[in-house]
Amino acid sequence: MNYGLFQWINDIAGRYPFLDKGMIFITDSVPYVVIVFMLFLWFTANKEKRVEKQYTAIYIVFTCLLGLGLNALIHMFYYHARPFITYSVHQLVPHANDSSFVSDHSVLVFAVACTLLLRKDSWKYPVLVWAILVGISRIYVGVHYPADVIGGALLSFGASIVIMKSSKKLEPFVQILFNIYNRLTKRIPFLAKFGH
Repeated sequence: MNYGLFQWINDIAGRYPFLDKGMIFITDSVPYVVIVFMLFLWFTANKEKRVEKQYTAIYIVFTCLLGLGLNALIHMFYYHARPFITYSVHQLVPHANDSSFVSDHSVLVFAVACTLLLRKDSWKYPVLVWAILVGISRIYVGVHYPADVIGGALLSFGASIVIMKSSKKLEPFVQILFNIYNRLTKRIPFLAKFGH
């Protein structure tokens, strides 16, 4: 079923150049979109919601670190060959021959989406749709199976729950980050209006 669903999605690749370019863009732009979105959360909220949005941004960072750290452990102890290693596929982007399970891209995007969902942020649904599209794009371009993407989503959901449940214990670290930022604003006046 895993390979069957992969084949069904990946077989579309190469037929429609515009769709190919769109999927390549979605899959390649992930780190940049995450960074831009984090900056958006930190700097664009109105004064009343600024602290809440900045907490959300910090929790997203914690969730990403936990999720990607757990995934690194999975990769150390479990190897699953990527689709282009085992089968003849439509591979649209280059990739290392490392383990396919779990998808780092999926962990990253679903860490953002799941944190927003648990924080009941206004951006939760658009970001969730984007995360799903990224997951589909990883299959489409031939570098991941559906199980890799689903595994990434579940891993991130679990990581986000752990982070939110641990929010009180993490508060000293959050305050350290805010203190560092507030010291930085004294050196860069432009940032001062985005402080607490």
